[in-house]
Amino acid sequence: MAMIFLGGSRDIYELPALAIERISAIVAAEHGVLIGDAPGADAEMQGLLAGYNYEHVGVFHAGMEARNNLGDWATYHVPPPDGASGFDVHAEKDREMARRADFG
Repeated sequence: MAMIFLGGSRDIYELPALAIERISAIVAAEHGVLIGDAPGADAEMQGLLAGYNYEHVGVFHAGMEARNNLGDWATYHVPPPDGASGFDVHAEKDREMARRADFG
C-alpha cells in the first residue's frame, strides 16, 4: 500500500472535480492517506474520505488535538518547534507527512 500525502489551501472550500476523481482512485486502490487537520482543503478532503467510510487515513496536527478529524481516524501529534509562529507552527507537521509519504 502506497502512502499518499494530501494537502491544499485553507482557502479551498469546494474540491475541483479532478481532485475528487484522484481521491476516488486512491480509495479504489486502497492506498494510505496522510492528511492535515486544517480547515479548507484538508477538511474538504477529509469529508470526502469520511463519506467513503475510508479507513486508511492518518490525521496530522500541530495543536494538542486535531482541529478536524471527520472520520475519527488515527491522529499523529507533531509539535511545532519552540517559539514557532505563523506558518512555522504547521511546517514540522507537513515535513513529517512528506517524510512518511510515497507520493503527494
